[in-house]
Amino acid sequence: MRNLNAIPLSALRVIEAVARTGTLAAAAEELGVTAGALSQRLGKAEKALGQPLFLRASTGLTPT
Repeated sequence: MRNLNAIPLSALRVIEAVARTGTLAAAAEELGVTAGALSQRLGKAEKALGQPLFLRASTGLTPT
């Protein structure tokens, strides 16, 4: 995996919350932000690492 220092701490919090809750909506509610904001942070983290971090399905997100 690439250098984790390239990922902001806020993005790591998003990754952890989404992995634990399984959905952007639940993670967003927990963190007090919108699901859209989390989606953007997650996308930036995935771009920085060069790979998807979650499998997306209609039932939620599953860590890769």
